[in-house]
Parts: sequence; C-alpha cells; structure tokens
Amino acid sequence: MKTEFNHAPNDSPRSGSTKKVSPVVWAVIVAVAVAATVWFTTHG
Repeated sequence: MKTEFNHAPNDSPRSGSTKKVSPVVWAVIVAVAVAATVWFTTHG
C-alpha cells in the first residue's frame, strides 16, 4: 500500500491534468473574449 502512495496527494494524474488544463482553458476563454470585443468594436 505504501508504494502506491509514494507521491504527494496533489500529484495524482487527475489533479495534475486539471492544474495543467485550467490555465489553458482560461487563457482560451480570455483570448476569445478579447477577440469578440475587438470584433464588435471594429464592426459595431
């Protein structure tokens, strides 16, 4: 059992993928929001 928990609690694959994906997802959301704002500002 101990060998299965030789990593940090926050080092699980799910936690790691969530921590990696979240900033990317937020960056995409912000980029889309900025692009939409620029689009509506220029084509408004």
